[in-house]
Amino acid sequence: MKISVAGIIAEYNPFHKGHFCLIEEVKKTGATHIIAVMSGNFIQRGGPAMISKFTRAQAAVSSGVDLVLELPVPFAMSTAQTFARAGIFLLGALGCVEQLAFGSESGDIAALEQAARILNTTECSVQIRDRLKKGIPYAAARQEAFAFLAGEQAASLLSGPNNTLGIEYLTALQDFKLPMKVFSMKRQGAEHDSAIAREGIASGSFLRDLFFEQGIEALLPYIPERAFQVYQKNEGKTLPCLEKRLEPAALSTLRRMEREDFSRLPDISEGLDSRIYNSARQAVSLEGLLAAVKTKRYPMARIRRIIWSAFLGIPAGLSQKAPPYLRILAMNRRGLEILSQAKPALPLSSSLRDLERLGGDCAVFSRLEAQAGDLYTLGLPEPFPCGTDYTHRVCPLNIPPAV
Repeated sequence: MKISVAGIIAEYNPFHKGHFCLIEEVKKTGATHIIAVMSGNFIQRGGPAMISKFTRAQAAVSSGVDLVLELPVPFAMSTAQTFARAGIFLLGALGCVEQLAFGSESGDIAALEQAARILNTTECSVQIRDRLKKGIPYAAARQEAFAFLAGEQAASLLSGPNNTLGIEYLTALQDFKLPMKVFSMKRQGAEHDSAIAREGIASGSFLRDLFFEQGIEALLPYIPERAFQVYQKNEGKTLPCLEKRLEPAALSTLRRMEREDFSRLPDISEGLDSRIYNSARQAVSLEGLLAAVKTKRYPMARIRRIIWSAFLGIPAGLSQKAPPYLRILAMNRRGLEILSQAKPALPLSSSLRDLERLGGDCAVFSRLEAQAGDLYTLGLPEPFPCGTDYTHRVCPLNIPPAV
C-alpha cells in the first residue's frame, strides 16, 4: 500500500482547532498519514505542560494524528533552534516522512526558505556574534543581523514566533540534507499568545487561561470534539498539572544547590549562574525568583528553562547531542501503517524500559525522561507513584479518520 506521510512538530498543550486545520490542509496536498513529534511533560517555554503527555498524545490521535513520537525533555525544554533541530532529526530518522507541515504568520514558503538560507550563512553568524558581545539578547541580535544582510522588510519575518520556528525547521532541513517537501499554512484565527479568540480558533495560552478561569466546558468551542472528550474524561486525573503544586519542590531543589551547580545547567552564560544562585537563596516563590533574575538580556523563557532544568536535573550539553531513540507515545491503526513503511535509523519502541536497556545515550535520556515524569505527576490532581513512564503501554487505537 502506497502512503504519503507528513510530519508535524508540536506541543499540543492543548490540541485545538488550529492544529486540526493544519492537519486537514496538509492532507489536501496529498498526505495520507500524519505523524507528530510532540513535547513530553515539560515544554519549550520552561515548566510543566497543563496536560500530561500521554493524554495529549491520545487527544491528538483521536483528532487526525496517526502516530505520536516524544521529543525528549532536554530538547523539548530548550531554545527554539534546539527544539526545532531535534524535532526535524527525529522525523528524518523515521525514514518515511516525505513532507514537513507547520503553521506560520507568513505562509510564504519561498520567503521563509530564503530567510533560512541567509541565517545559515557564516556571515550572518558573525553578525549575530558581534551583537551578542554587546549584550544584545539573542533574538534581537539575530533580527538585527538579518536586517543588516537582507533589509528591514525581510527581517520582519522574524517578528512572528511561528515564522521564527518555521525558519528553524527549514534551517535544520538544509543542515541535515533531508529531501522533505514543505507545507506551511498561514496562521488562521487568533495570533500566537493572543488573549482573544478569532474565527473559532484560540491560542494555546488563551485556552489554558480559559480552563483555569472557567473550567473545561469553556474549551468546547475551540477544541475538536474527540479531543475534548479525551480531556473531559481525564479531568481531575492527568489534567491539570499545576505549577503551583510543584513550587515547593522546585524551590527546595534550588536552595540545596551550590553556586557551581548552577554553572553546569543548560544555557548558562557568564554571570547568570551567580544571579540565579543569589536570587534562589532569597526568593520565597517562583514568581519572585523569576522577577529577580529577569533582565533585558535574559528573557523570561530562558530563565524559566534554566530553573526547571535545575529541578529536573538536566545537565548542560545534553541538548547538544542528537536524540538517541524514537519513542512512541500513542498511535492508531494507521500509525501501524506508518511503522510498516518506516526505515528507522534509531532504536524505535514504545517502551522506555526497553530503550533504557540499550545503554549509552539511550539509557541516559530514558532515565532522565522517567525522572521528569515522576516529578511531573506531583503536580497532577492525583499524583502517581514513580515509574509511570516505564509502565505505560501503547495499544493501537481503532479510531476512524477525523471528520
